Amino acid sequence: MTGISSLGHRSLGAPGLKREPAAHRRREPEPIVLRRPENRRLASLDFAAEKDFLALARMTAMHVGGLLGLPIGRVTDLRLAVDEACSLFLNPNLHTAAGSAPPPDRTGGRLSLRFDRTDATLRIRVTGPAPWRRPDEDDLGWTMLCALVGEPRWEARDGVGTLTMTEPIPTGRR
Repeated sequence: MTGISSLGHRSLGAPGLKREPAAHRRREPEPIVLRRPENRRLASLDFAAEKDFLALARMTAMHVGGLLGLPIGRVTDLRLAVDEACSLFLNPNLHTAAGSAPPPDRTGGRLSLRFDRTDATLRIRVTGPAPWRRPDEDDLGWTMLCALVGEPRWEARDGVGTLTMTEPIPTGRR
């Protein structure tokens, strides 16, 4: 069985095999080069607005920081900032005023966490039930946020609160 493979096909080195002219040979496909877009969502997480689920938010923050190649100290700061940001939505003192009912919850009792890369920054947004008042700038949690991520932005509209934080990504990182 010279020149025949076990499947009954002629092998490439078989005698008598005609080769196609060079013009008719199939070209090898061009290699596909995957490039990461500069503006994109890196991760999103929706979870019940309960402290038992904060570990998910912290782990997601650490993973995103690692994906971006941030130094371990910045990854730890990012994890702490996300924990503090989510905790602000769970603070019962912000959700009730003396003698008043809490504002209506238009989020279904859930927190939403988004990590978006935009140019040279990481934008982190936490959305959840809006407290009846904005976090106090003298509050320890807010002070920690400001120390960890610069100027966090807070806004509330129609019973939904949003806290936005930005983290610079060092140049040369993915």
